[in-house]
Amino acid sequence: MAVPSFADSSIAVDDLSLMIYGASVHSQCTESQSGNGKPCDFSYWNPGLGLDWAFWGDSDIGKLSLRGGIYRDSYYEWAKFAGMAYIKEWSFYEKFHAGVGLQAGYLNSFAVDGFIALPMITVGYQRFTLEVGYAPKTNAVPGRNHSAVT
Repeated sequence: MAVPSFADSSIAVDDLSLMIYGASVHSQCTESQSGNGKPCDFSYWNPGLGLDWAFWGDSDIGKLSLRGGIYRDSYYEWAKFAGMAYIKEWSFYEKFHAGVGLQAGYLNSFAVDGFIALPMITVGYQRFTLEVGYAPKTNAVPGRNHSAVT
């Protein structure tokens, strides 16, 4: 009987990243005309965790990765996702880097239950990177009478 060994695994620690989610910004939110509250009563604090595995590519051509995670969305509900990302980064001024990318996959949240694709930019120093994604305006949210504009 053979027992599989993971000691020879091709997954290097440098290929894995812990993703920590934290914040969102919602633009174009104004007070409601009726005085019954804001049409944009979103949470700007979105804590959560995820894991990213860069399995193909390098610094010359960019990296393709699998990622997944869970976070508290802007509607105060838990969102789960799994998908892929492509990120191309350029180094500048010693250990600083910046890049662009696209992530796409399945999102299960209060506002979306299906495929989604988001462009993103990255900035970082050494092994720490901030990813900023853009989610376009959504109008079709069950039980809500406002739009999310980010």
